[in-house]
Amino acid sequence: MKKIVPIVAVSLLLLSACQSSDPNNGSGDPAGTTTNSSGGTTATWSLISDDVTAESTTFDIGVMRIECASGETGTVLDPVIDYEDDRILIEARVETLADGANNCLANNVVPLTIELNEPIGERSLVDGVCHVPGGGIGGDCEGDGVRWPIP
Repeated sequence: MKKIVPIVAVSLLLLSACQSSDPNNGSGDPAGTTTNSSGGTTATWSLISDDVTAESTTFDIGVMRIECASGETGTVLDPVIDYEDDRILIEARVETLADGANNCLANNVVPLTIELNEPIGERSLVDGVCHVPGGGIGGDCEGDGVRWPIP
């Protein structure tokens, strides 16, 4: 019995860490994610196409929710794509979670096809999660979030 009480206490503490605690917006967004004005929460992504070239305008990425969501990334929304001189910043987004407790299992990866308005050219493909205010928490932002070319 003496061993059960601390185990239960730690378990409850871990579960409460995944519950929404922000009374202002109810999104429970952790540091490093944002709720976009166009809806959704910023997610992280990785390149899953192995044939990307400078001429590519279409390729596949794998999107993963950063927040605790009981292992489910959920519905992937249209990405926000920003074309710059030296990089193409792709901000993957997922539907905002409803309030409630979620465990912190690794979330599944959901494939998404990206269609650019122009070829990649000499620019890098960069994960937008690494460039939102307070970003980088939960995303792989080593190398400034560059996903292609492989740093």
